[in-house]
Amino acid sequence: FTEIVDYLHLISDLVALLPDALLREEILNEVESVVRRCVGEGSETSVATTASQPGGALPELKEEELEEKFVKGSGAGGQKVNKTSNRVILIHVPTQVRVECQDTRSLTQNRKIARKRLRLKVDAFINGKSSRTSQKASVAVAKKAKNKSRNKRRRQQKKKKSDQE
Repeated sequence: FTEIVDYLHLISDLVALLPDALLREEILNEVESVVRRCVGEGSETSVATTASQPGGALPELKEEELEEKFVKGSGAGGQKVNKTSNRVILIHVPTQVRVECQDTRSLTQNRKIARKRLRLKVDAFINGKSSRTSQKASVAVAKKAKNKSRNKRRRQQKKKKSDQE
């Protein structure tokens, strides 16, 4: 186990010498997430990194790694929500990531929604910047910046036209 971590640190030292900054950062992030996973979880677990899975798929979670609780709901939804245990609390034991869900009045739908959210949160916890949610956020930020610069350029051109007339 410690040999694997030592090898990963050696790989990160070699990767630091690469001339391409983007490639170097991507590989270092991947090595860092593997080291964190190895150190944090000990031996073996079912959670895999998104980069090692085709298409950036979310990590698979084993049922035995999940702690599930059902609690009485509150808020909107009427008497049905307040009397029944339809709020789901899911905890991923190896990472201690916790998710609560009370989106619908149905317990089974809340369980499904909670599992999806937990997979996203575990992915973000393990993979950090290379997680699916972080990648979507960075794409959105880039798109917003592009639109902002385009609009600014259009305003300037419009102003030049109006000044010329």
